Amino acid sequence: MTDPYAPVPDAYRPAPGPAPVPRPPAPPSTGAGWTVVALLSLWPFGLLAYPHTQRATAALAAGDLEQAAAEGARARRAGIAGLVVAIVLTCVLTVALTAGTVGLAVWLERQLGPAADRPQSATSYPADDVPGSGPAEGTSVWELHEGDCYLTDGLTDVVRTVAVVPCDQPHGGELFDITYVAASALEPADDAGDPEYPGDPWMARYAAQVCRDSFEEHTGSPADDAGLHLWHTAPDAWDWRAEGRRIACLAESDTALTGQVGDR
Repeated sequence: MTDPYAPVPDAYRPAPGPAPVPRPPAPPSTGAGWTVVALLSLWPFGLLAYPHTQRATAALAAGDLEQAAAEGARARRAGIAGLVVAIVLTCVLTVALTAGTVGLAVWLERQLGPAADRPQSATSYPADDVPGSGPAEGTSVWELHEGDCYLTDGLTDVVRTVAVVPCDQPHGGELFDITYVAASALEPADDAGDPEYPGDPWMARYAAQVCRDSFEEHTGSPADDAGLHLWHTAPDAWDWRAEGRRIACLAESDTALTGQVGDR
């Protein structure tokens, strides 16, 4: 019986084959692909990479593999840098564009949205599309002049127009002073331009105090002792953007008046 573990005689061993031929090394890259990437992503980097690709190609043709590899590496680095910078710039511009679009949408919503969402007057005047009282042929309260007297019969809390009459005739109200927001009362703008709108609460307090002081100057007595109702028109955020600074001070009585406020 043959021993299966016995060594194999040399006669039965296969003859050794030919030795493997080593594969020639691959030629170095000229970086042409990265040059194209740079040209497509951010062309200045492509222009930077292109001369290196050209020199790498020339060196490769001349058989200078070391020079070709060095120039190809430079072209590759320029292409990668262009791609990275393009990605970063794209992200930054996308964020900026998104933020700008959202900001513009919010601004347009405030400017063009429903009247209830718009900035209200410092004197709580309703929006222009809200109906108000006053004669159809009357004078707009925004067009009254200093010293104009007017009738108050039939007027409600929302007044659009009034009937102007001579002050020596019985009347119920008078615009006794027109002034303007003092620049000294505002915070100066950082860029030396026009100051920003100080806000409705500030404007309401400022206009009320201005009219009270003006009334005392006209009459010589405090407004609280006159038995009259003082109110005013003042610029709101919309007027401020159009450089409106006008404050009109008005006084009304529950009983008929004759003459002007300063004559009392």
